[in-house]
Amino acid sequence: MKFTSYNNNSFKKTEYYTRLPEKEREVFDILSSVFHFKVNNYVLEHLINWDAIPNDPIYKLIFPRKEMLPITDYKALQLLYQSGLEEKTLMPFIQKVKKKMYPEVKHCETSIPKVDGVRVRGMYSNFGTIVSLFPDPMAKTCHSYCSYCFRWIMFNNKEAQQNSSYKDPQEPVAFLKEHPEISDVLFTGADPLVLKAKTLREYIDPILEIDSVKVIRISSKSLAWWPFRFTTDQDADELLALFKYIQSRGKHLNLCAHFTHPVELENEAVKQAIQRIRATGTVIRCQGPLVEGINDTPEDWSTLWNKQITLGMVPYYMFIEADHNSESCFRIPLAKALQIFQEAQKKTTGLARTVRGPVFMNDLHRTLLDGVVTINNERFFVLKSLQAPPNTFGEGTIKLIPYSDTTKNAGNLIELFSESPSAIDQLV
Repeated sequence: MKFTSYNNNSFKKTEYYTRLPEKEREVFDILSSVFHFKVNNYVLEHLINWDAIPNDPIYKLIFPRKEMLPITDYKALQLLYQSGLEEKTLMPFIQKVKKKMYPEVKHCETSIPKVDGVRVRGMYSNFGTIVSLFPDPMAKTCHSYCSYCFRWIMFNNKEAQQNSSYKDPQEPVAFLKEHPEISDVLFTGADPLVLKAKTLREYIDPILEIDSVKVIRISSKSLAWWPFRFTTDQDADELLALFKYIQSRGKHLNLCAHFTHPVELENEAVKQAIQRIRATGTVIRCQGPLVEGINDTPEDWSTLWNKQITLGMVPYYMFIEADHNSESCFRIPLAKALQIFQEAQKKTTGLARTVRGPVFMNDLHRTLLDGVVTINNERFFVLKSLQAPPNTFGEGTIKLIPYSDTTKNAGNLIELFSESPSAIDQLV
């Protein structure tokens, strides 16, 4: 299968656009002028059930929905589109709406590595033993875009891409050599596997020379969005040879595969890709977000985890959204998220108990929603800090948060770990 991608304009020229119900076409026309849109032929032909529109989960995962905008902005855009005005005439208002929706991604200053006081471009280090690397501006895209992704601001923003990625493969080396406590390097982006295998190797090779780095991680959704990256792409064999090469250099290689719904694991193409990756000795650990209206039942997750185990992969994380997005339609109340996770685990093989969740992150903590306790007739969520920056209060710390079955604001809760223990924490 030859890779073909579509943006909001080219998609309108496909047969699939004409198959959309009239109301969905209108929603697409309006929302794709505000949010970035990208889909490929594999997703269109093999993952979306076009007879189930608009409720098909993969359709909802790819195509923007009107709940992503404030209702007043959506109705204003709707009226303007219905007026028949040309898009260039609408553009000033579209840009105004788009600017309001830009995710405000806050970075902790201590998470930005520096060498001799100068920032290391394309590197992020918020936990003590791992750094994230963002190689080459070309990696700031994916084979398709998830509607909930908070990194969409960078997809067509050259300045943001240049500031958050690096071109010189030697860029991270000095910092890593100065910090032998860093054992794990995570290549991320958007998706680093949009790069050619030859280019990816140029970025990985310098890291392999650093003895203190023991683990190479590659974070990617390519198994779900374009499994042919590992089977029939022109450099698929070269990519798999790179996986073997990394391990031959004495490093553990982990592919962090991003799956959101069980249907992403049903096609023979993805099963063949998984087999080929595993044959190289690479470990595939799976993570994904819990998203309102897409995978928000215990059955979705138990099926997903069981399929991952059957295919020889390791369930790793269930994430919940932590206020990266301005649009709240993806968030699920903490109580519901916990219930989905716990009920799903009851229906899976014991091998799936490797998964941690529900977990949410910001620059300060990777935090586990660990359960609910009752103290003096009051109920509390139990939050546990799984990781935190070095030399800060937090890692391994437990906090209690008053229970509510409607609370969605997970992001603000994480910041509580930066405070000293409260009296109620001493009761744990």
